[in-house]
Amino acid sequence: MTKPLGRAKARTKKPKSLRKGPDRRRQILAAASELFARNGFEGTSIRDIAAASGVLSGSLYYHFPSKEDLLFTVHQESLTAMRQEVETAIAGINEPWRRLDEAIVAHCRILLGGSVTRAILTPPRYYNLKGVRKLVRQRDEYEQIFASLIDDLPLRADCDRHAFRLSILGAMNWTVFWYTAGGRLSVDDVGRQIALMVRGAASGATTK
Repeated sequence: MTKPLGRAKARTKKPKSLRKGPDRRRQILAAASELFARNGFEGTSIRDIAAASGVLSGSLYYHFPSKEDLLFTVHQESLTAMRQEVETAIAGINEPWRRLDEAIVAHCRILLGGSVTRAILTPPRYYNLKGVRKLVRQRDEYEQIFASLIDDLPLRADCDRHAFRLSILGAMNWTVFWYTAGGRLSVDDVGRQIALMVRGAASGATTK
């Protein structure tokens, strides 16, 4: 007698905790991202991440050899996504202020759209681990985009470009703490408002 098809599939299907495909890896990264953002790196354990992602702790190590490696991957993938979004937004734009405007909107769009983790908002110097320089390097590479955009701006002579860049990044990243999805402002509106405010530095601008 032929066995019911449903039973045959059920017997060959692996338990969720043993699957090792890209979907499982993404689940682990998503869980780690949320927990790092909520509880901090030190306040999050491998057991917490395994439970949140629905895998066994031993299975998690198949994908990531350590919690530090998880943090590095979360950090790098998030910054890579942001970099791609910003670079796509400013491609083909030559006017300096408009380039910065679009970079700000793109940063806010992907940050508030849930495509990256809030864990990257924690300055690397606050992480107490040996590989912290790797995090700093990742962050510096991304921030260099904004440094280059600001270098091209005709700012006031008394405007410190380093402080100006940090102020913009701080304003953008702080939006995760006050923005409400579905509220009066859209994600792009938030970016446009920040861009509008930073343009105040152009008032009375002189060439650099």
